Amino acid sequence: MKCHVLCFALVSGLALTGCTQGAKLQPTSSAAPSGIEKSFSLLTDIPIPPNSTLDVERSLILGDLDRWTGRIILNVGQGAPQTFAIYQTEMTNFGWEPIMSVQAEVSVLSFTRGERAATVQIENRTLGGSTVSVTVAPRQSGPVPGAAPPAPAR
Repeated sequence: MKCHVLCFALVSGLALTGCTQGAKLQPTSSAAPSGIEKSFSLLTDIPIPPNSTLDVERSLILGDLDRWTGRIILNVGQGAPQTFAIYQTEMTNFGWEPIMSVQAEVSVLSFTRGERAATVQIENRTLGGSTVSVTVAPRQSGPVPGAAPPAPAR
């Protein structure tokens, strides 16, 4: 069943459900500083490339605005190199500080913003365009569980 209208009602932490195919993202009237249009009003802190569709079945969004946690999967109409450039530039325009990036067959970028961390994974799709996975969660504070304690300085 093809979704013609995507309605996000995220009340009390409910996740997206329903459609079996991607839904076309309708940009809001506000635009990112560089002109890349931001997508739907519930996600105000990450760039959404133009002509992207949301893979509703594989996405999970808990919360809204700049407090959401989860993962969105986008099918983007342009190749991975162009999409990588958008996220490398635009995430900083949205206030995210870069941690690392690797551009390869499967590209990965990591960012922090306040008490949150974001990982963007980009790969080419077989029939053109690219797939983007953006995962956002609270940033790890303190030692990583199960990690060995640091060696004492000598």
